[in-house]
This record gives sequence, structure tokens and C-alpha cells, in this order.
Amino acid sequence: MRAPLRLALAFFALGLTPSLRAQTAPVPPLEAHQFDFWLGEWEVYGPQGRLVGRNKIEVVSGGFALLENWAAVGGNTGKSLNNYKLATKQWQQYWVGSGGATTEYKGGLVDGKMVLVAEQLAPNGASYLVRCTWTPNPDGTVLQQFENSNDGGKTWLAGFVGLYKHPQTPQKSP
Repeated sequence: MRAPLRLALAFFALGLTPSLRAQTAPVPPLEAHQFDFWLGEWEVYGPQGRLVGRNKIEVVSGGFALLENWAAVGGNTGKSLNNYKLATKQWQQYWVGSGGATTEYKGGLVDGKMVLVAEQLAPNGASYLVRCTWTPNPDGTVLQQFENSNDGGKTWLAGFVGLYKHPQTPQKSP
């Protein structure tokens, strides 16, 4: 058997032919698009209207996940990987900040809002809950609200609130 023929058979046997890979690529579930309202480049403003950071949310992994790229005005950065997990029928987010803090959130779409909750440990070892809610607004902005609960979710205390706005394109003068 000639070498080129053996090589072609080897590629075929290993499933490395481009046409076969393209035909068998899995398609993300419809639920993987529930968080699409968060996609894009954003400027994030605090309650007083001051710019607190920039965020870029992009589709990765063949449409199965969203990657968050956060950069605060003060220099802190962070990334999160978000995906819809079919096995649990929940969204999950794994956040890593530039200071080393990590948070694992789980949840889903509730009344058009993405609501994810994580259990955290305080420095004294006590556990508490963190809830983050993203609300898409009719004007194209997204409101992000963090809340904490020390009583298992019976009551919630407000934390960070940010309004996501797409950056304005500079207008050319006539």
C-alpha cells in the first residue's frame, strides 16, 4: 500500500476528515441563547452615573458558552465562563477575579431576568449567599444587581448595582 493512501486511511479512521467533523458538530440547545442579551461591548455605570468599568461578553466554544472580560476603572480585572448545562437544566457561571477570588454561580432565567446564586464563605467560615440578577431593559441597557443573604435567602441586602450601556459611537460633524 502506498504511503499517501495509508495516510488518508489513517486520517479517515481517526475521524480527522474536515467534512465528517463539520457534519457531526453538536448544536447548542435553545437555552444557550437565554443570556444573549448580555453579549457585546459595554460601559458599566454605578448608581451615581459614574463609569466603573468596561465589560466585553462574547460567544465561545462553538456557541455553548459566553466569556466575560471585565476591567474596572481602578484596574481590577476578571473573567467568567457562563454556560447552560443540559444535565441540570441550569445556567452556571465560574468567575475568577484578578485578586484570586472565585465564585461559582448557578441559576437561570426568571421572568426574563437571568438570576444566578452562589454560596460563599466569609473569612470567619460562615456561609452566605450571593445573588446576581441581570435585567435586560427596553432601551438596550442591562441592569446588574448583586445582593447578599446571611439567612439562606430569606432576606437580601443590596450590593453592587451597575447599568450596562453600549459605548456611544462618536458622531462625525457635518
